[in-house]
Amino acid sequence: MASGVQQWRRFNFFDKEIVKRKGGKPLEDVKNIQVIASTSTNGAGDGQLIFGCSDGSLCVINRDYEANHIRSFDISLQLLAHSAGDTLIAIGMDENETKQTIKLWKTDKTLVEKENTEPAKIISILPNDHPNSKICAVAITDRHIVLGCENGAIYFFASTDLIKEKRYKFTTPFYQAEKPITNLALVEGTKPHGGLIVYATTETNVLSFRLIPTAPTAGISTAVAVAASVSSTLTSTLRDRRPFHLTHHQQPPAQFNITILETHIGCSPRCAVLAQSDLDGELQFVIANSTGVFSYVGEDKRVGLAIEGEKLTIHWWFNYLIVVTKENRKAITTTSTTTNPTNTQQQSAILLQLAADSIHKTTTELQTLAVYDTNPQLQAYSVGIARIQCVLDEWGYIHILTGDGELHRLIEKDLHSRLNILFKKNQYQLALQLAKKNQTSKQGMAEIFKQFGDHLYAENLILETGYTHMIPLLSAKYVHALVFHNRKNEFESATDQYCKTIGFLEPSYVIKKFLDSQHIDHLTRYLEELHRAKLANVDHTTLLLNCYTKHPDRINRLAQFIGLNENSGSTPDVELTFDVDIAIDVCRQANYLDEALALSAKYRRHDKYIKIQCENKRDYDRALTYIQTLKFDDALQAFRNYGKTLIKQQPKLTTKLLKQLNPTPQQIEHEQLPESLINLFMNNPDELLDYLEYAVKQYPKEHLVSSVYDTILELLLQKYSTTEDKKELDRLSHQIITLLQDSKIGIDVTRAMVACQKYNFKAGVICLYDKAKLYQQILQYQMKNKESDKIVSTCLKYGDEDPQLWIQALSYFSKLKRADGCRKEIQQILKYIDEKDLLSPLLVIQTLSNNESTSLDLLKDYLIRKLHNEQTQIEKDQSEIRRFRQESELFVEKIKQLETDPILCQDPKCSACKMDLDIPCIHFFCEHSFHEHCAYAVESATSSEITYECPLCSGDNRKWLDLINMQRVSKDIHETFHRKLDDQQDKFGVIAEFLGRRLFDKVI
Repeated sequence: MASGVQQWRRFNFFDKEIVKRKGGKPLEDVKNIQVIASTSTNGAGDGQLIFGCSDGSLCVINRDYEANHIRSFDISLQLLAHSAGDTLIAIGMDENETKQTIKLWKTDKTLVEKENTEPAKIISILPNDHPNSKICAVAITDRHIVLGCENGAIYFFASTDLIKEKRYKFTTPFYQAEKPITNLALVEGTKPHGGLIVYATTETNVLSFRLIPTAPTAGISTAVAVAASVSSTLTSTLRDRRPFHLTHHQQPPAQFNITILETHIGCSPRCAVLAQSDLDGELQFVIANSTGVFSYVGEDKRVGLAIEGEKLTIHWWFNYLIVVTKENRKAITTTSTTTNPTNTQQQSAILLQLAADSIHKTTTELQTLAVYDTNPQLQAYSVGIARIQCVLDEWGYIHILTGDGELHRLIEKDLHSRLNILFKKNQYQLALQLAKKNQTSKQGMAEIFKQFGDHLYAENLILETGYTHMIPLLSAKYVHALVFHNRKNEFESATDQYCKTIGFLEPSYVIKKFLDSQHIDHLTRYLEELHRAKLANVDHTTLLLNCYTKHPDRINRLAQFIGLNENSGSTPDVELTFDVDIAIDVCRQANYLDEALALSAKYRRHDKYIKIQCENKRDYDRALTYIQTLKFDDALQAFRNYGKTLIKQQPKLTTKLLKQLNPTPQQIEHEQLPESLINLFMNNPDELLDYLEYAVKQYPKEHLVSSVYDTILELLLQKYSTTEDKKELDRLSHQIITLLQDSKIGIDVTRAMVACQKYNFKAGVICLYDKAKLYQQILQYQMKNKESDKIVSTCLKYGDEDPQLWIQALSYFSKLKRADGCRKEIQQILKYIDEKDLLSPLLVIQTLSNNESTSLDLLKDYLIRKLHNEQTQIEKDQSEIRRFRQESELFVEKIKQLETDPILCQDPKCSACKMDLDIPCIHFFCEHSFHEHCAYAVESATSSEITYECPLCSGDNRKWLDLINMQRVSKDIHETFHRKLDDQQDKFGVIAEFLGRRLFDKVI
């Protein structure tokens, strides 16, 4: 419970109505009862209201407000209590009993049911047993009973099951007070020490008893031992549930640590209750007396609340404290009490209202029921009633039984209605506490903050602008507040509330209120909070920076906001306050270049830093110096973005830094270096050549693409074409030829050829043709350029590989018109043609006839030599013809002999193994003889007959047979081809078909 003493603010958070049964029927069962004690079951058995009547009966009301009267005691009922579980205890007097009787019910089922109307346990106290005085207070849990007597004695009983316990016998009291016990309470498991705590009050004392745990007794089950250790009973139960008896010496009474919380303050009966703490959730023991309300937790005392009046009873419901007080004056009341329409009126107004509504008037003491919310501290409801018999809570309502037998219930208004009540009275702080306690959503809390901020803003605007003409329109109370206002600027408080709406309220709503220059500090603070919440956009950042520019200490404020003020004593959490990229852009647009650069460097926005240096400050040296400090990936990206500008302004230094990148082989391959950077040097060919030559030397060749070498070649050719120095030309020419001849690089020959021809580098063209083995192209290129002195050299160099070069050269010189008729070149060519027999003499004569300056004597030696060679070849051919004719005549004669004459096989040895022949043996027409197992056996494809072949002659025989068969098949297929070609209209289709059947292949 909250502490402190203050004036309670009064509100009407409840509606009061008379309880009726289903169908609107009045509840007549409680009209004439006089309640001695009352309790509710806290939800057990679907919830029940239990009234202990003066005639000894129990009046039980269920959820449908149906009543059932149970005859519990013969003479009178005196005490009634219910545990936090499902155990009900009643104490009263029965006939034939000298002492009070204790009765227990289980309320897990409603007591209205007939089978549950009889008590589950009846405990009779013998004349000589304890308690030996009248019981005036009781507290119960499902395992413990505490009794307080008029003589001040307090008794304690514990069991694992109060209902199933077979014998109850109380020993001596564990505490003896000087005055009667007025109230008792039991708390289990209280922090921080845990265990069981008994609270007790008298008229002048408040006591706390903490149970001292003891070790279990050997031979007794754990559950029974625990119960025995905290009990003063003499009976327990074994694991097999058989009862047994313990003497007083075997089981001593329970021991408690006693704390006297108050020595001069106590409370009357029914003025103490257990309450749930809003701060830590602990159960507090709350008492009420004429001086106020006080609370206790364990052995600790907590400051109470100032609630005036003589307390008749108190009750706790959720977070509400319900207090019934007695007025000191007499009042006119009625038999039917109505609800006070407004709780903010004084008690005299309540009396007047009651008097106005009266029908049958009597004079009685007025009692006031007030409902207090301890957090926040306010009076949630107040009503005056002639007499209140009891107050109970169940089913989410507060029930009030009046003296005339009417049962009322208080219904709490919903949260929205309660908040609207607070809003109308401008009690926004209370509204925030109430909403927070009810776990209102963030959206709902933001709406309250907004309304609170609007209220503070409007209030201060009226005071500041002096709108005196509005004062007559306001209430007297508000005018009083305005007149006696302490003039404190509430704009700052309004800003606090608006800052709490960030993320839910549109920022423009707040920004519009503070656009005046006199509110720039409030606008600045709101925008800073907006950035801190990471919800600012570029417009908000721009506006905030503009606010800084109008501030007297603008540079320091700006630097402090973005975290660059080194002189500041504290370091703000700048990472959480704004979007760095937006801040840099805005600073750049506002021409705060130094701040933008510092911010870019601090947060490693490399691209923005270099962009500002190059485009705004044009300090290229610092940009390059900054790039030099970056890692490879960042530096490479910077060169790609701003390399053209840097090379244009600082070509030497930029190229030097590019050489210093030092990428790994993986980076070279992934980033496609140096190819991807070639476009940066579009207007700086010398620096590009320098960089590429460095890259070719330093980077692995397997990671370099051909376009790099193509670019180097073109740059060298370009330089070669513009150079006039002889030594430089030789050097460049050698470098180009070396590059073209390097077989390890994948240079693009076509592109290189185009470049060499473009810059008229003839040696390069010849080299490329040579590399591609395009010898005829070399010759054509020399002919095109009329390099006659090099044509014969080219033929000598490449003529062995391509003899056609000599023929082309002869044709070229035959057409070339010179005074000497190209005599020397033609003789060299003719000599080679004659040696290689490249052309017939007729073609040579036809070729040279095109040159008018060529004389016949030039061909004399060639023709004589050629005719001589022809004559020699004719004689040689005729000799061969004669030899073939002789051989053919011999073959014909031999065939004739084979057909007519016998063959004598006179060789006595096998032609294969050279062993003597023996039978069986095989003789062939080729006069070779073999053993049967040495000859080749061939099975016939058409019969089972086995034939033999000569192993020595079978190879040649098969060759000739295959040739004959092929010629025979060829003859047939040719005839078929010609026949189809004549018959079919699709001539091309026939040709394609027989082409696929390899008709036109050469027969070897």
